[in-house]
Amino acid sequence: MLSRSTASYGLMAILAAGGMLAFGAKAAEPTKEQLEFFENKIRPILSDNCYKCHSHEAPKLKGGLSVEFRDLLLKGGENGPAIVPGDPEKSLLIKAVRYTDADLQMPPKNKKLSDQQIGDLETWVKMGAPDPRVMSAVIAKTWNKSERDHWSFKPVKKPVVPEVKETNWVQTPVDAFIAAKLEENGMKPSLLADKRTLIRRATFDLIGIAPTLKETEDFLNDESPDAFAKVVDRLLASPHYGERWGRFWLDTARYSDTKGDVKIQKEDFHYPYAWTYRDYVVRAFNEDKPYNRFIVEQLCADKLNLTGTNRWDLAAMGFLTVGERFTDNINDIINDRIDVVTKGFLGLTVTCARCHDHKFDPIPTKDYYSLRGIFASCVEPKDEPILGGINKASPDYLEFAKQYNSLSDQLRALEAIRLRLRTKETKQNEIKLRREIALLEENHPGSPPRAMVLLDSQKPADSPVFIRGEAENKGDIVPRRFLEILSGTVRPEYRNGSGRVDLAAAIISPANPLTARVMVNRIWLHHFGEGIVTTPDDFGNQSAPPSHPELMDYLASRFIEDGWSIKKMHRLIMLSSVYQESSDNNPRYAQQDPNNRLLWRANIRRLEF
Repeated sequence: MLSRSTASYGLMAILAAGGMLAFGAKAAEPTKEQLEFFENKIRPILSDNCYKCHSHEAPKLKGGLSVEFRDLLLKGGENGPAIVPGDPEKSLLIKAVRYTDADLQMPPKNKKLSDQQIGDLETWVKMGAPDPRVMSAVIAKTWNKSERDHWSFKPVKKPVVPEVKETNWVQTPVDAFIAAKLEENGMKPSLLADKRTLIRRATFDLIGIAPTLKETEDFLNDESPDAFAKVVDRLLASPHYGERWGRFWLDTARYSDTKGDVKIQKEDFHYPYAWTYRDYVVRAFNEDKPYNRFIVEQLCADKLNLTGTNRWDLAAMGFLTVGERFTDNINDIINDRIDVVTKGFLGLTVTCARCHDHKFDPIPTKDYYSLRGIFASCVEPKDEPILGGINKASPDYLEFAKQYNSLSDQLRALEAIRLRLRTKETKQNEIKLRREIALLEENHPGSPPRAMVLLDSQKPADSPVFIRGEAENKGDIVPRRFLEILSGTVRPEYRNGSGRVDLAAAIISPANPLTARVMVNRIWLHHFGEGIVTTPDDFGNQSAPPSHPELMDYLASRFIEDGWSIKKMHRLIMLSSVYQESSDNNPRYAQQDPNNRLLWRANIRRLEF
């Protein structure tokens, strides 16, 4: 047990005590995925629910247990080790949060964690309780030159298309970069696939379903040199293209029409208008909306003075607002928004810097809180703006309004009763009515569509750093601005409202080395089954190096030159010979390059359900 023998119980006391303790064998180094799980799921639970009584900030350490470092969790307190890595059933921490023992309940006073939080703790212990919090972590992180000079932080420079021997194989500049790598390794590309395979591959890739018999026969009978280009153009013009590729983006945007954990006595778990964001994404892909405009609308469409039919683009802001609600924990909601913006557009795990400087990438905690200040300076309006006009005389709208007003009147009456008389039945009826209202808004044909927007607050403000991620433990206030590693020598502070407009401008700047690279890698991934960089959400120091770095920069440069057109990028990739290769095996090449990173043949891919 750690004693409090001095006048104050400070961090140095923990460090000094820890120095005399034997904690057993050193744990295996956590993987990147495990660290992300800890930072996004476990650390917030510990800091929000445990630190007040079980950290150096407690006036007296309850039960002799500190949960501030992995070492101290393993040592435990008066009752023994708090966790047994790999075994939740033998871990006192898990027993305490489950409330199965009346004498051991944490957090106390009937403040039991949600089922989701308990499940996350169980999962964490099962995976060995990976935890980056070691005693030495109190020292500020510094990054060496190689970490700052990582390839993805360097400017995009359009390379010269290489000259190769296989000139007859080169249909687009993409092929020259692939052939150059193959020739370096004494390899040759596979023959082109047959036409039946090719139309099947292209059709599944672009619209997600098989070609019809007539489409296949038409292509087989078309002997013109641009026969395949006509297939690609037809598929890109199909409305199913936006449905197919919109789904890929919706995965990146962590799209959902439900909120996750909510306080069901206060709100329903449905997002009635999430579908307006989904439809916006599908429409954006079908219209080939320039990707830089696509980014701007998702971050700050409310600032674009949209009118008429363009007003529907307000729905783009669902990108920020359709995330999980974390039982209304605003700091977790903001963290989720920072995560989707920085992973989705920049391929960086910035939220790993919420509680400490990033362990691998040159992203200090102050950068995280610079972004936090932007999103903490935003609010969601009580009534979301309506998209398009309302025909208040239409039968559908009149029926919707009648049902909506009736349910709302019933809910208000129940709320008034609950102020006087709290019963289980009253609570259940409230929950039921809220759900009926949400489903009515979501599904009734007369329900006016609304945009899930985010607006600037009346008094935007910079954010303090939360020391170790604890909202009650505030440090220096940091200005709202972009990430240091991507800003160069000019790093202005954001004073235009919340700063979302400035943030969008920094993300889409051609000088930003990540935005175009990350998106062309996502497109490549869905055509070949694997990206040029195999970690599409992480271009930092922990990412795998690009298999073809010059090709990556060529594609990124062309993407910007071609007006950030996603459809033009499809065309450039799909009309190449490397896309049209057969999947025939070559035993020698399979030994030399077993993962086919050099693309000497087409990857064999499973059909998606």
